[in-house]
Amino acid sequence: MKKIFFIGVGIGILAIVIWSQFISYENKGIWRFNVLSQPSEEVVVGICWPFAVNQDGMKNGLQLALDEINTNKLAGAYKLRLVIRDDGFDPEKQTNIAKEFANTLNMSAVIGYYDDEPAIKASSIFESSRLLHLMIGANNTDMTSHGFKYINRTVISSDRIAEQLAKMTSQRGCKKVIVLWEEDAYGDDLAYQYQAALDKYPVQVVYQWSYSENKVDFRLLVNELKRVDADLIFFSGLEPVAGDFLRHARKVGLNIPVIGAFSDTPEMRDHAGLAYEGAMFFDFYSVKSMTPENQAFVSKYFKRYGTYPDTWAAQAYDAMHILAKAIKYTGSRNPLDLSYAIRYSDAWEGANGRYKFDRDGNLEDKPLYLYQINRGMPVLLP
Repeated sequence: MKKIFFIGVGIGILAIVIWSQFISYENKGIWRFNVLSQPSEEVVVGICWPFAVNQDGMKNGLQLALDEINTNKLAGAYKLRLVIRDDGFDPEKQTNIAKEFANTLNMSAVIGYYDDEPAIKASSIFESSRLLHLMIGANNTDMTSHGFKYINRTVISSDRIAEQLAKMTSQRGCKKVIVLWEEDAYGDDLAYQYQAALDKYPVQVVYQWSYSENKVDFRLLVNELKRVDADLIFFSGLEPVAGDFLRHARKVGLNIPVIGAFSDTPEMRDHAGLAYEGAMFFDFYSVKSMTPENQAFVSKYFKRYGTYPDTWAAQAYDAMHILAKAIKYTGSRNPLDLSYAIRYSDAWEGANGRYKFDRDGNLEDKPLYLYQINRGMPVLLP
């Protein structure tokens, strides 16, 4: 009887703690609206990204857009100020950054989150605290299905990625596919969506295997896969684990072509080593796109930084301009005003193509690009 009593008390205390946190964020949302209704000359924007690990063009894209927006008054009467945080792919740090931004009551928007797991957690915090969340990297399909008002995604979701990947798989003549995935919000979702999309084509999934990032050992798997009759491996997981898989696979002579959900990062190259040669991966941006908007962006970026922009430079640059357009259109710092302005605005052409959002904040379809590592460099495939 005492045990039942103490369990009941424990559950009650836990419920109170959870409820108090929810109320706390709700109150912060109310306070945020009050703070942002006061006169100001700036709009504060939080940035969360694994800068040091990825070593990509995200920061350069942000800075290029920031200077253009503030110099040319593209946000109307306001200037943008960035609060930049590096999450280091650390779950605790990612959550703490989300809480910090939620507690920053003069902040109107957050841009970022590379991976799905922290993005899902952060989006709930931002929704409760009434903070606009512009997601430029996370793809989880269900993230925009909860009726949230403050979330807008500038990258296509996993179900739309999967549809294009399945079509590419069939067009490349593949009939038998191995599907491997990481057991997390990104890997699970993309692997499921990909297999569902393959049902439309004469392609058979002949082998499936999933892994936990912290408990993975590919040695037995790669030897087993040598006995599987397949003409493609789809790897639904991120770097650096994807690099470890390639290294183990090539070491034992497993030479089935691989298409992965990883990005071409220094960490990926370090872990894959020479086995990276020939690997294929999809991406959301092509520096060779001939649209006037992209060519202008590439020219400005190269002139300033002496190198060509990557996907995350383009994504950051466009997200900043999308936000600036919403601020100028509404004349407001209020996150809800900005969110609705983005969702219901006309289509806009940015460096990374056309942006048109649905009523849930999802980006409508955009093309996917397939790259292959050839002599150490990513080459766009037809």
